[in-house]
Amino acid sequence: MKTNSHFPTPAVQPSLRRRALLLSLPLLAAGSRAWSQAPEPKLGTPGKDAGWIPTPAGMVEAMLAMARVSKSDLVVDLGSGDGRIPILAAKLFGARALGVELNADLVAYSDQAAAKEGVADRVKFVRGDIFETDFSSATVVTLFMPPAVLQRLRPKLLDMKPGTRILSYLFAMDDWEPDEWAFTDGMHGMLWIVPAKVGGAWQISTGAPNPESHTVRLEQRFQRITGHLLFGTAPLPLFDARLDGDRVRFTALAGQRRFDFSGSVAGNSMAGRLHVTGEPQREWRATRI
Repeated sequence: MKTNSHFPTPAVQPSLRRRALLLSLPLLAAGSRAWSQAPEPKLGTPGKDAGWIPTPAGMVEAMLAMARVSKSDLVVDLGSGDGRIPILAAKLFGARALGVELNADLVAYSDQAAAKEGVADRVKFVRGDIFETDFSSATVVTLFMPPAVLQRLRPKLLDMKPGTRILSYLFAMDDWEPDEWAFTDGMHGMLWIVPAKVGGAWQISTGAPNPESHTVRLEQRFQRITGHLLFGTAPLPLFDARLDGDRVRFTALAGQRRFDFSGSVAGNSMAGRLHVTGEPQREWRATRI
């Protein structure tokens, strides 16, 4: 099969230039006899994990817009088919892109399509098995694979750098709930933000003018976190707890005092700003214990 929360979903209203490009995309699926030395892609072309079925061009743009793809991103399309996702990522959003495809004819076709669209300097296609290819440098990963394949890929995706965006057309990843959805032409795409790993106990130290020390215990299920803050010996339940990639926030209530923690995660440390009711904002840091 074939064709990355706090991120707002931009309105997907293509400009006239984008519309013209989208209207030209059937050439990627049907081929242009004037320049098609590679065999023309055929619907259902078999592969190791799935057959080739192209993602509609409008959905490709909607998903890339939902993930806020930009020129600073490296978009990796696993099972890149006719190359339309990497090509559109470069053409419409200025990103660098890599397509991984097992079928050599589709790789050759994609290379020609990238040259024709003028993005060969930012787009590369390689022949490879998605389970054996290192795509850890991607900031956005795109997928159109059946659930069984997504289930096998999920551990590798969850081990990617926190904040990496994962996009899937039609198929979800079991109990890992999407952070956002995109809808167009009766179809849907989904976005996941790879969460940092924060489960366990952390020792928190807060800065001046009122330095304090607390322990927080977090339980994590993908981007959802729960837990409690030890205020002295009293365990205070956490409210509004959430992970967005490497960004974390949680709140605890101690009598009339409300503790709002927000910050970022870097491996076994966290740091950020703390707002306590009626007190100046201060810094906080935490280490895993």
